[in-house]
Amino acid sequence: MAIAILSEIPDLTRDEYEAVVKKVNASGSPDGALFHAGGPIAGGYRVIEVWETPEAAEDFYGSELLRQATATLTTRPKVIMTWSVSGLDDRSGWRAVA
Repeated sequence: MAIAILSEIPDLTRDEYEAVVKKVNASGSPDGALFHAGGPIAGGYRVIEVWETPEAAEDFYGSELLRQATATLTTRPKVIMTWSVSGLDDRSGWRAVA
């Protein structure tokens, strides 16, 4: 079952956000990642991600890759909500996701 996660990261700047995303994706997208979008909000950043499975998301969020990419940050994401995803359009056309 695919899962979407909406998070907010207080006090995160654009430079910090871009540095983390570049480090995380230096060798390609993380295993199980289907979609990522992030942008500024009042007081930080908001991120939406879609993962192939909840376990893929958990593996990434517990990974050494993420720990290293965020080592210099003083703030952590706050998960606002998660939900099951049954369909995705990533510019290659809509498809059902399990």
